Amino acid sequence: MSEPTPAQRIELVIRTYIQACNDADAKAIAACFSPEAVHYSPSGPKWVGAATIGTNFAQRVQEKGQCWTVDQLVIDVDRCAATLEWTRFDPTTMPSVLRGVDWFVFEPNTFRIREIRPYIAAPLHPEKARQELLDFDYAGRGYPTTFPAPRTR
Repeated sequence: MSEPTPAQRIELVIRTYIQACNDADAKAIAACFSPEAVHYSPSGPKWVGAATIGTNFAQRVQEKGQCWTVDQLVIDVDRCAATLEWTRFDPTTMPSVLRGVDWFVFEPNTFRIREIRPYIAAPLHPEKARQELLDFDYAGRGYPTTFPAPRTR
């Protein structure tokens, strides 16, 4: 049998990660991440480290009974990255169904997750002028942070 392709390895890590989250298995979640991985959030501080990410997700599922599905998956082998469109079901909150997209960056040699940046389908802080991930260095990564050109109305 042939070795899995890089795309297959990335897909397997993502599907394993989602299943481990649904199972509230902190060790299995952590095993999907590089030791120094970062999981950003649009509504709270970033989680740093595989063990922290695993523990936090497992605790969330144990407390709330949340469950995620893999709806669509796009893999870019050249960039060692992927985009996952997901649905989260939560029996304890409103909305009980939440949709979003995660941007994954992987370690090129191990295919473990190095970074996740989630984007949720609804603003979580409508009173804030900037709907962005907290603690993410947009300017440092080259993202625009100011209006690109003045407009007249």
